[in-house]
Amino acid sequence: MGHGSSRSSSSANILSAGELTLVENLFKSMSRSSGSIKREDIFKHWSTHLDEALLQFVVRFLCHEPGKKVSAINGENFGRLYVFAVRGSAEERASLIFHGISDEDQKLEIPTSTFLEYVQGTINSYLRLQKNCCNPHYLSWTSIGCTVNTRRIGMRSKSLCEDLVKQGDTLTMDKIESWFGQCATFKEIQSHVFQCLFLVSQKKGDKNITTRVNDLNLLPICKGLENIPHFPSILGLGDVLFLNLSLPHELRDQWRFLFSSQVHGESFSTMLGRISMQGATIMIIQDTNDHIFGAFAPDNWSLSPNFTGNSSCFLFKLEPEILTFSSSGYNNHYQYLNLHQHTMPNGLLIGGQFNYPGLWLDCDYGSGKSSISCTTFQNYIQLSGKENFTIKHLEVWGVGAVPEMEKDPRSDGRGPQSVLDQDPASQVMLELAGRKMHSDGLRDKKE
Repeated sequence: MGHGSSRSSSSANILSAGELTLVENLFKSMSRSSGSIKREDIFKHWSTHLDEALLQFVVRFLCHEPGKKVSAINGENFGRLYVFAVRGSAEERASLIFHGISDEDQKLEIPTSTFLEYVQGTINSYLRLQKNCCNPHYLSWTSIGCTVNTRRIGMRSKSLCEDLVKQGDTLTMDKIESWFGQCATFKEIQSHVFQCLFLVSQKKGDKNITTRVNDLNLLPICKGLENIPHFPSILGLGDVLFLNLSLPHELRDQWRFLFSSQVHGESFSTMLGRISMQGATIMIIQDTNDHIFGAFAPDNWSLSPNFTGNSSCFLFKLEPEILTFSSSGYNNHYQYLNLHQHTMPNGLLIGGQFNYPGLWLDCDYGSGKSSISCTTFQNYIQLSGKENFTIKHLEVWGVGAVPEMEKDPRSDGRGPQSVLDQDPASQVMLELAGRKMHSDGLRDKKE
């Protein structure tokens, strides 16, 4: 790449053929085939795509050459940026930050606040790039009025770096390298930022480039709100991004709107009628103290006296702080739902015991409980403002594809034998209302 090609073998050798072509074409375009890119041209080309804080890091990294003050970028550093940022080791990703901290020789420590700026700038840049690329997944959320909550992204950055922040006002390269070794979520976002950046900076008109950009989805596509253009969601785009990255991989492609108290009314039975047998769900609650919290439930919701779910279940907080509570493995009390029972609690529970729930919603809509302790989840703290809380807003999303209904053994192969079999939601509503299925088990059997 330019005059740096003879010195860039270490970078070029770990670029695939397609990546090498991508990086070389962009370098030639931005350098106008002169062999180097002017510092000001990086700002000109990338200021619309990158958050200012991240852009400053990138330019200083590209101009870094020990013992020299340079104003032009050679091909070696240009290729190294792609490699380090897209799939670099923990050491390489940490060195990208240390080389990008200052135009001076490499420092032994950097301010913790500066590292937080880098993390927040990277997250902001991911969302900005999705907007600039008109990514369909991004647009499906903004079309319903979902926006970027900058303050909460700042909170999210601090949450991601919580262990580093506790270590003081300065950070060594070893500490940041160790952090990169553990923070897979941020590494994935960082990789997507620079893949997308190098793709979107190519010459326009290449349909293959557009397809590759649109394939870089960390946001799910939003479904089910096409007729509600101004949906009053509690979530910001950053919340959707990080909650989605916390889900099992097979559930990340789409979120399906199921229920909102502001759309469907404040009714427990209506909510259950809409979320039952819809597969995995994410529930988000805002209480009257404006605490925002929720849960991921991996199993179908169905009436049962038994606990269901698995260890991928988690609880989370979004306000006034951002925290995630994963399974402790201490017990399997992940999901519970029951109604119209005299000997069992009636309501919905996620985690804990009936008297000490992680999250409990009573069958009389509006009241819930989040206890001060919950053994089902690690490092758990109370989710709500008060232990017994009142719901201000509640919404539920189905995540992943709609689960296939199991074939009813009462079917004769020509289709369901009951009107209720054709409308499972109606059957659920009758069950929620305590109505017995008198014909259940009395239908004609196949000879």
